[in-house]
Amino acid sequence: MSDWKEALLAAHGGGSKYKLLVTAIAADIERGELQDGQRLPTQRLLAEQLDISVQTVTNAYKELERQGWVRCEVGRGSFVSRRISERVATSMLDRGEHSLLDFSTARIVRNERHDRYWRQACEELAAEHEQPWIHACRPIAGFEHHREAGAQWLAELGLKVAPRDLLLTNGASQAIFLALASLAGPDDLVLCESCTDHGVIGTAQVLGFKLQGLEADHDGLDPEHFEDICANERVTALVCTPNLNNPTSSLMPDGRRREIAEIARRYGVYVIEDDVYGPLLGAARAAPPLSHYLPELSFYCTSLTKSVLTGLRLGYLVMPRRLALRTESIFRVNSWMTAPLLGEIATRWIERGRASELVDLQRELIAGRQAAVTAELGDYLRGSHPASLSAWLNVPEHWELDALQHELRACGIALTLPDPFLPPGSQRPRAMRLCIGAECSDQRLRTGLASIRDVFEQYPEIHAFRGAR
Repeated sequence: MSDWKEALLAAHGGGSKYKLLVTAIAADIERGELQDGQRLPTQRLLAEQLDISVQTVTNAYKELERQGWVRCEVGRGSFVSRRISERVATSMLDRGEHSLLDFSTARIVRNERHDRYWRQACEELAAEHEQPWIHACRPIAGFEHHREAGAQWLAELGLKVAPRDLLLTNGASQAIFLALASLAGPDDLVLCESCTDHGVIGTAQVLGFKLQGLEADHDGLDPEHFEDICANERVTALVCTPNLNNPTSSLMPDGRRREIAEIARRYGVYVIEDDVYGPLLGAARAAPPLSHYLPELSFYCTSLTKSVLTGLRLGYLVMPRRLALRTESIFRVNSWMTAPLLGEIATRWIERGRASELVDLQRELIAGRQAAVTAELGDYLRGSHPASLSAWLNVPEHWELDALQHELRACGIALTLPDPFLPPGSQRPRAMRLCIGAECSDQRLRTGLASIRDVFEQYPEIHAFRGAR
């Protein structure tokens, strides 16, 4: 706190007090002097201690929250919160560790056929004399035949669109970012599920909008809670994943999709639908995309990354007609254009049926691994689906989340804590995500699952209990 006072002395030279306070507090968080979850002084108390106005402290706390350093909870106070990039880094491995069995990262189950098809594609392209996909460098929404193939792919997912309403993106994550950037800015309210994609949380910190989680059950987000907030607050958009929500694996039934669409239409709320897992459902698809029922207010986002090939980061974004020019202009500023090479490979695979073949293969591989998860960890399943790339596991009462993750790492196993998926204010569930796309043999997979069960069933060491003496 003394450092904060010293930092404010610089304001006498013309610096903004609240900005100097933001810098000082952020520096203490980064150095570890303020710990994750630590409560900050109330705004009034800090104002008195630093001899500044309450409004200056309020502005500083708001900016710290926007940058992701602090979370402010109504009625409870302000708390230190590691930024989403740091929480993701500690919960999901961002680099390979050969000694670990990595169940922390959502990716497809890869086998030899994926590698063979990729090599064949590279050999075919290398042999061609004309290669416009590697020479193009202009702001385009995607070559026309790439967009036509994308429209063909989306039609198979239950969404009929004209190629002109389709934008090729560098994966679904960029598609979601573009949709949010087209709609939301500082002070806007965006709703999401109580557990949402960590990229959405990070985007809120970048764009400065307020993100709030909705109550949800095994069928997805709660329509009553959605309508209650819409009736009492000005809501800009809803981001949701009706098909196989990550991490809960919930699958929204048709009736609820219609209900959500009707509420959004009634209150003029845009819906950003993340359907990156939709292709995996096949005949098990519960209903058309939610966007099918709300085309005038929907952004629909999907990609081939989670269903065809992990490195094929080619996404498709369907935009409301009236916002197409705005979204495309943001896209030009954001990345100029999507890599045409990936668009060309995806287009050829879609037109020749290879993409569908790999999705069918993926369903088969996923079903086998999900069966193994159920056999070994069925008593702990909180949410799962035979077509899901992950399973949501209940944590036994005798374990603390962080202690359990530490013990699993010591056993050579990486699972994901719930923290990266929690929007501000959401309660931390006693659950962990297990992704089944770990690059390992089926035998090692089963051995790893058995090890997880063994750790779950053990009691931790005495020092692992909170408050132990």
